[in-house]
Amino acid sequence: MTRLLLALCPLLCLAAADPAAPSGPSRFAAVDVFIDPKGQPLAAYQLEFAAETGRISLVGVEAGESGPYAKRPPYYDPAALAGHRIILGDYTLDPAAPNTRTRVARLMLELRGDAPPQYVTPLMTAADPNGHLIAAEISVIPTASTQSRSGDKQ
Repeated sequence: MTRLLLALCPLLCLAAADPAAPSGPSRFAAVDVFIDPKGQPLAAYQLEFAAETGRISLVGVEAGESGPYAKRPPYYDPAALAGHRIILGDYTLDPAAPNTRTRVARLMLELRGDAPPQYVTPLMTAADPNGHLIAAEISVIPTASTQSRSGDKQ
């Protein structure tokens, strides 16, 4: 919790000081990032996440749902949280690397304004335990709940 608050503080301070920031509602949401390695073991991946439309700030990165990618969040540059784009990557040496669709990360976002965001998430690479590239598909699914910021008028 302390890490999340430390991550939020600079973002909230910058948002308050930015006169160009759009007015309108601000809410928090999460999106789940899934990779389907189509039957091949997913030992490593790298992806980019950005918003094509809408105003977002990344406020946190959480681990996946099960297996080796649930042990820790994927690797990323913490400074990227202040922007609208982030590159995530992870690997596992676990012999039980997932070979079916699995959630590899959950991204926590602050959405500003009324425009609904549209996410662009290219999968840069995916590999099996031998380092061979594999064909995989990525999908990004918003979670069901969205919360307004405390103190915002409804």
